[in-house]
Amino acid sequence: MSIAITILSGFACAIACGLICSTTSWAEETRPPEELTAAVARTSEVWKSATSRRLAAEEVLLNAQNQLRRAAKPLDPVHDQLGEIRREMDASQKEIRELREKFAKSTVKDDELPGAPYPSEKEAALQRKVIELKQRQEPLQEQLQQAEPELKALRQAVDQAREAFEVLTIEEEARRFDHRVADTRLTAWLQAAEVRQAPRDEDLKNGRWGDGKLTFARHIAPLLVEHCYACHNSRVAGGSLNLENWASLQRGGESGAVLIPSRPEESSLYTDCREGLMPKDQPSLSDLQLALLRHWIEQGASPGIGLHEQTSIVTMVGAASTNPAVNSTTTVTRPVAVTALAMHPSSGEIVTSGYREVLAWDRAAQLSHRLQLPCERVLSLSFSPDGQTLAIASGKPGRWGAISIAPWPLSSATSPTYRTIAMTVDEATAVRFSPDGKWLATGGTDRAIRWYERQSLIEYRLSEDHSDWITALVWTPDSQRLLSASRDKTIKVASARTGNIELTFSSHTSSISDVVCLSEKQAASIAQEAQLLIWSIADGKVVQKVKLPAVPVRLAYRPQNSAAGIEECLAIALRDQQIVLIGGDPEKRSITNRLKLPAVALSLAFDGTTGDLLAGDQHGRMVRFDAKGLSKESKATDSEAKPIEWLNQPR
Repeated sequence: MSIAITILSGFACAIACGLICSTTSWAEETRPPEELTAAVARTSEVWKSATSRRLAAEEVLLNAQNQLRRAAKPLDPVHDQLGEIRREMDASQKEIRELREKFAKSTVKDDELPGAPYPSEKEAALQRKVIELKQRQEPLQEQLQQAEPELKALRQAVDQAREAFEVLTIEEEARRFDHRVADTRLTAWLQAAEVRQAPRDEDLKNGRWGDGKLTFARHIAPLLVEHCYACHNSRVAGGSLNLENWASLQRGGESGAVLIPSRPEESSLYTDCREGLMPKDQPSLSDLQLALLRHWIEQGASPGIGLHEQTSIVTMVGAASTNPAVNSTTTVTRPVAVTALAMHPSSGEIVTSGYREVLAWDRAAQLSHRLQLPCERVLSLSFSPDGQTLAIASGKPGRWGAISIAPWPLSSATSPTYRTIAMTVDEATAVRFSPDGKWLATGGTDRAIRWYERQSLIEYRLSEDHSDWITALVWTPDSQRLLSASRDKTIKVASARTGNIELTFSSHTSSISDVVCLSEKQAASIAQEAQLLIWSIADGKVVQKVKLPAVPVRLAYRPQNSAAGIEECLAIALRDQQIVLIGGDPEKRSITNRLKLPAVALSLAFDGTTGDLLAGDQHGRMVRFDAKGLSKESKATDSEAKPIEWLNQPR
C-alpha cells in the first residue's frame, strides 16, 4: 500500500510514545489538563514579564551608548588632529635618523672630520619642525584630559547597563525555558488524548476510520511526501505551490488556495488528485489514499496538536521511522564504514556506527548490543560524563536527521530502548555532552546548533551563527564555552552562559573537519588542508602550525595523565591511510609516530582510562592501538604494541 498508509500508523505511535519530542517521561501525565493549562499561562506571564525587563534594560543600554557617543563626538576632530601630528612627527624623526646614519657613513678614516657641517641645515629644520609639532600637540592632549572624567563616567555607565542587560537576557532565556517545559507537558497530554481519538491501525489499513480524528501531521504528510513533495517544495515549487510545511500549504499556489477546510470539492489538493491531474507523470493516488485525503478535509483539515507551522513534512515522515515497531532488525551482509565511535568513560565499552543502528562492543571486542535507529547513517556519538546516557546524531542524506538518546547500559541485547528528542531537516552531524554534564549540544547540515538542558532534554537555546554545515562540536574542559566547526571555514566560540559568540576563528582557508580543546585556553583544528593549527581561544591567534603529510580527516586528543603514565597526544587520521601522532614539547609539537591502516580512518577516539587509540575505517574495520604501541620507542614486534583488529559487523 506504499508508505502513505503503512508509515502513518507508525507516526501515530511515535507521537504517542513521545519519540519526536522530549516528552517521553510526560506522555502519561496524570495531572488534570486544567492544571497543566494554568501552568502554561502562568509561565507565559512570567516569561513576558522577563522579556519586558530585558527590553527596558536594552533601552537603558542604548541610551547610555548614545550619550557616550554624543559626548565623544566633539572630540573626533581633536583625535584626527593628534593623529595627523603623530604621523608628521614619526615621518620627521625617521628622516632625522636617516640623515644621521648617512652622516655616520660619510666619516673618513682616522677620525678626520668631513667637509660638511653637522648638523646639516635640513636636519636642523626637521628638528625645529618636531619641536613645533610638540607645541601643537600639548593643548590638544590637554583638551582630551579635561574631557576624560566625563567620558570615564559615561563608559562606566555603559558597562553597568551592559551587565544588567546581559543578566536580564539570561533571566529571560531561563523563563522561556520554564514556559517550554510547561507547554511540552500540556502538549504531551493533548497528543496522547488525540492519539486515543484517532482511528486504529487496522481500521486505517482497511479504510474504516469511522469517527476517528485524522490530522495532517499523522495521516496526510506521509502521502504528500510520497506523491507531491518532489515537485512542490521550497526549492522546486511547481505552479508556485510549496508543500514543504503546513504554513506554505495554507498559502496555496499561483491559482490560489488549494485547501478549503470542510469542503473537499473546492480543494484542488483533493480534486486534482482525484481527476488524475496530479501527481504529474506519476502513478495516481489509490482509492484508499483519496478517501483518506477527502475524509481529512471533511473533518476540517486539522493540522494536529503541537504541530509547528514551519516543520517540514519530510521531518514529520522521518519521525515515523523512530517507532521501533516500524523498524525491523537491520540485516547487514558486509562491514559498514565506521563514521562515528565513542568510548564509555569508565567501563571501556565501545559504541560504533552501523547501518541504521549503533553497535556496542565490550573491551574484548565482542558484540554485546545492537540499537536500531530511525536513520541510515550514524555520524556522531557521545557519552555523558557519568556514563549513564548515550547521545546519537544520525540522518538520511538530503531528507532528515535525528537526535536520539539511549540510557546506558542498554536495556536489552536485541531491542534496547531509546528516544528521539528532535527530528531535523537533513542530517544531524554532531552531538556532544558538556564535561559538567549539564548540557547536550547538537549540530547538523541545517546550520543550527541546539542546546539541550540535560535533565529534561528540552531545547534550551537555538543558535544559527554559521553559514554552512556544522561539522564538529567540542566543549572547553570547564564547560564554559562551546566550539563549533563548520564548512563555512570558521570555528565559533560561544559562551555557555549567554550563547553569545565570543570569537570567530577564521585562519583556515577551507572547510573545517574537526576541532578539539587542549585546555580552557587552547584549541587544535584541522581542515581540508595539510596542516594542524593550534590557537588561542581568547584571541584566535595561531600559536603553532604543524605541517602534515596529507589532508587530515579526523582529530582526537588525549590529555596528559601523569598518575597513569599517559603523555599528551594528538591523533590525526589522514587521507593517505595513515594516522599521525603529534606530541612532544607543548611549545613546539611535532609528529612523533605514524600508524599505517588498510583504509582511511573516518573516526578516532582515545580510551580515557588506558590511553589506547581506537580507529574505525571506511571499509568497516576497527583497530585498537595499545598505548605502548603509540610510543615512538615501541617496536612492531612488541606483543603489547600490536593492534587489535575486528570487523564492524554483527556476527
